[in-house]
Amino acid sequence: MKHCVFTVLLLAISYQLTVVSAQTYVWKNGYPLVEDPDSITFVEPDMRAQVVKMEKRTRSLPPFSCNSYIFHYPTKDYSGKPIWMSAELALTDEQVETKHIGRMAMFNHYTISRSDECPSATIGDLQGVAITYGYAVVSADHEGFGLTGDRNQAYCYGEANARASIDALLAARDWLAAQGYTLSDTIINYGYSQGGQTTVAAIKLSQTEYKGRVHFLKSFAGAGPYDLALTYKMFLKWEKIAQPIVLPMNVITTNELEFLNLDYKDIFQEPLASNVRSWIISKRFSTSELTPFIGHDSLKYVIQPAYMDSTSTEVQHLLQYAQKNNLTQGWTPDADTEVMLFHSLKDDIVPPENTAKMHQFFIENGASKATLTMDNYGGHITAGQTFYLYMMQELTNLNK
Repeated sequence: MKHCVFTVLLLAISYQLTVVSAQTYVWKNGYPLVEDPDSITFVEPDMRAQVVKMEKRTRSLPPFSCNSYIFHYPTKDYSGKPIWMSAELALTDEQVETKHIGRMAMFNHYTISRSDECPSATIGDLQGVAITYGYAVVSADHEGFGLTGDRNQAYCYGEANARASIDALLAARDWLAAQGYTLSDTIINYGYSQGGQTTVAAIKLSQTEYKGRVHFLKSFAGAGPYDLALTYKMFLKWEKIAQPIVLPMNVITTNELEFLNLDYKDIFQEPLASNVRSWIISKRFSTSELTPFIGHDSLKYVIQPAYMDSTSTEVQHLLQYAQKNNLTQGWTPDADTEVMLFHSLKDDIVPPENTAKMHQFFIENGASKATLTMDNYGGHITAGQTFYLYMMQELTNLNK
């Protein structure tokens, strides 16, 4: 029976990593927006509030049938300013009936680029991995999606996304307690790809900014870009990436959020150079849809020569901002940190050197319970299925 559940889950995981609904739209304060995504004036939230607009929706994709609630909560954006964001809370039928939450999970989503791929818009995402094992799951949209869909995506801004996830978790717990639910402190934290980076960033924040407020029993981090400067350099060394859009997405995010005012025609070649806003900033297309638009998997046909040279002034300027999101330095993990780090040696989207360096950092700083699972599990998408299989085996052990 358990093998059958694994098979169904892996099929669903494969589906979610490669295909999403054909519906596309851009958000404005939680409502569809056709154009002009930069015209919004945000009202700062009252940070004393917790959850507003908790709405239940129908959610059923076997074996992920659950009770799904979409809610808005106060947190901070990438720059530290107060903002409202959106998230999903998923509960099992038993949890609703008994009003008891014995286990909770915080899911951090992988790389997305289309507005309807975020947790509050997508039905049946990888939250189901933990739901199947009896966990109530909180999944934040992160900045740039859902309620903040009219903003630029905070792509690979690890700590900003981790803060959004943790604040969503805490807001959901406060709401559940107010509804009469009893809650245990058994909480896990997981994600793959960009979600893996967010997962490790959440470990860091839980042990610093949120110490005493949230503790993760165990974390599962798969194939994350933990050192973005290293990632950029490895991309240039590889030259070819299975999803060539990921490097431009990183550069665009840095340019937009750091207000660098770089001209995209100086960074990218055509046709991308003239279509940054309509293809990427608009969030109308998924990463798989963007690949044929670019027309090449070789970066030398996508990136201008100055940005293909890791020693150039232009690249060094970008890398100094990338260091702001380097999780392999600048903090000391707790000695009892339990995290499973996973990466395929044949990853064709996120260089595995990231995870090797992340594991070394944990071990050198006394976190001896950090484990490393690294072998040839195929490319990035295929390895994602293997990651969740390993995670499910660990969840079986934790639930005993």
